[in-house]
Formats: sequence, C-alpha cells, structure tokens
Amino acid sequence: MNTYLLTLIGLSKVMTLLASLHCNATRGRLNKEQMAWCVPRNYEVTKPPFLYKREGNQKMNLHFTFSIREISEVRDSDQVLKIPMYFTVEWEENRLVVDEGHRSWDDDSTGPKDENTEEAETLKHLWRPNLEIYGLEDFHNHKILGEMAGLRITKTKFIKYDTKVTIEISCQMDFNQYPFDKHTCTFQVGSYFYNKNSMTCSSQYFDPSAESDFLERNLQHHVKFQNLSENRKVVRLTSGEYAACGFEVLLKRKHEPLVYQVYIPCILFVTVSWISFIIDPKVVPGRMSLLVILFLVIINVFNNVKASAPAAASSRLNAIDRFIVTCIFSIFSTIIEYAIVLSILTLRPGRESERHYSLSNGGNEDIKPKFWHKIFVIIENPRILDAISIITFSSGFILFNLHYWFIADYDKKLIN
Repeated sequence: MNTYLLTLIGLSKVMTLLASLHCNATRGRLNKEQMAWCVPRNYEVTKPPFLYKREGNQKMNLHFTFSIREISEVRDSDQVLKIPMYFTVEWEENRLVVDEGHRSWDDDSTGPKDENTEEAETLKHLWRPNLEIYGLEDFHNHKILGEMAGLRITKTKFIKYDTKVTIEISCQMDFNQYPFDKHTCTFQVGSYFYNKNSMTCSSQYFDPSAESDFLERNLQHHVKFQNLSENRKVVRLTSGEYAACGFEVLLKRKHEPLVYQVYIPCILFVTVSWISFIIDPKVVPGRMSLLVILFLVIINVFNNVKASAPAAASSRLNAIDRFIVTCIFSIFSTIIEYAIVLSILTLRPGRESERHYSLSNGGNEDIKPKFWHKIFVIIENPRILDAISIITFSSGFILFNLHYWFIADYDKKLIN
C-alpha cells in the first residue's frame, strides 16, 4: 500500500512539472508573472529539433565546454586516464516559446542575464542528445544532497546542461621506450545516433595549468593539453561517419627519479667492476668475490625494475631493460676476462721449459712479429690482457652511454 501511494505521489509530481512547462494554449500568450519560456502542447520529447527546421537547413550543432580540473590518475597497468571536469553541452531548441519581455531575463541573481536557471530534472521533459564518449571506461556523476548538475534556458532558445563528473577513458600506450615513453590520449565525444550529416559539434576546453593557483598532482608524467587534431574530429564506424569534439592529453613520463634510483647505481656497479683489472690475478678470493657480488646485485636490480615497469605489448626489451642488460653483460664480460687470465696463470707451462720470444725479431725492423708471437707474450704476462681490457671495456661503455643518452631517438615509437 505504501509503495502504491509513493508511486502515485511521484507520478503526480511529474505530471505537475510537465504541465507547468506547457504553454497555456487557452490564453493565447505566456503568463508574464509565471513563465519566461514554455514548450508547446504538441512538443515531442523523442524528436530532435532539426527535424522541425526548414528543408535544406536540417542540421544542428552541439557545443561542448570542458572545464578540466586536473588529471587525477594515470594507470599504466590498465592504460586508463582519470579526468575530473565540469562537462557542459549546449544545443538549440527552436521549438521553445520564449517571452522576450519577461522580467526574469534581466535578473542576474541566479545566473547570467538572458538566461533562466532551472532544476536539472527539467531536462527529462525536453529533448536531449544521446552522446557517446569514445573509449569510455567509467562516467561518474558527483552527488551530495542531489546530483551536482544544472540547467539553463537562454533567451535565444538554447539549452545548456552542466554537470560535475569524473571520467575514465582508455588510452593506447606503448611502453617500448620506458621510461622515455610519451603518449597522446584523446578525449572524443559526439552524437551516438546521428552522423555528421545531421549533427555537428564544436568545443572548447579550459586548461587547469593556466590558473595561477593551480597545483599539479604528484603523477609520474608531465601533463599538457591541446586541441583535438583534425584527423580526430571525424570518427569512422561501419554505421557511418560521426562528428567528434574534445581535446588531447599529452603525457611525458618523468624519468628523473629512475636516473637516481637505477641508472646511476648501475653505472657505478660497472665502474667498480673495472677495479678488478688492477687487482693481482693471484688474489682469487678478493677479485672473484668482487665480481660475483656485483653481478648478483645488478641481476637483482634488473628483476626489481622488470617487476615495477609497465608491461610492453611486444616481447622486446624496453629502454631501461636494454641499459641494465648492457651493464649485466659488461660485468659478466669482466668475469670472463678474469677467467681467461686465471686459466693462463694456471695452465701455462713451467718457466724452466719456456721459450722466450722477442717482438723485435732480432733487430730487423722490417719484419713484423707473427701473431702467435704476440699471443705468447700475453701468455707470458697476462697482466697485459688486464691493461687492454680496462681501456677497451671503459671506452665501449662510455660510447654506449653517449649513444643511449644523447643520440638514440626515443620518440619514433610514439603512438598517437
């Protein structure tokens, strides 16, 4: 019984609101004391306004305004962007009957002049466009005592609907160049049903960074906004081509923290491994323990970075993985070099049975020493191999870093 009464009360409220919006046809004019605007008795909520325009002009425009507050979250794992904003859409409703002489148009106590502020529920009794946000993951309307939304009717027969929302959109990201990756995420909104021949759109956005008191959230990316690219203003689907409006979000990862947490330690590990070249090869515990400890530590660094880094779509190593793998290979090569030196010291014949070769070849300067003679000299004195290695390894690692930090192009894999 209580449910039945509540249903009747709700239905009566709706009928009362609907009746208050309709023009009083019996009086032939608007009541200036009560109504600044109204809808005709034959108004059809399901029919778009452009159907009632003269032939040849049956097209309407939706104007969007995006008052962006910030980018509150970027989830690399889900490739999702969370954007709180004030979302406003405006369109012309030429079927409204407006009393241009009504005193409320000159009153600015509830809003700008030439605009009437109405309850958001009033929109249920007016035609409203069906919208689609491309790549939408979640659309959340904020509520306190009621929905945080408002409706304004203008003197020129435009309807403005504004609401505070938090929108989550998907963004295609490529992590092959992590942590130097950059991404362009697009926010596109348009009509869900009517194609570009029936409904067009225009938009503007307000960049929060332009405000003097703006404080950027502590994200892993630098964030910039820009207008929607021309090739993104039309969405092509199997059902047709649809007009789209919005903006683009440019994300550039902050790689500076990883420089101090990963890159500099790895460079130091490789540099310390070169100290083994000056340690006497006969001091096996000291030299070998140094290299093995460095090797195990940098392997652990690689595992930690791999676990925390976003997963790339391809099986290729990303930029930071390539750097650490190069450092691992450098330390491993140092271990191999020491193994060679140790093998020479252990396996070479005794000195009493050794033959001595001179690189001068009996003083004849025109005859170069044979290759095997040079090898024999290294076998005689394996410390020469350490001297060659310290120059070769350090030069190669320095060249690698010059290419990695100053020559390599990390923008070529940018996905738009």
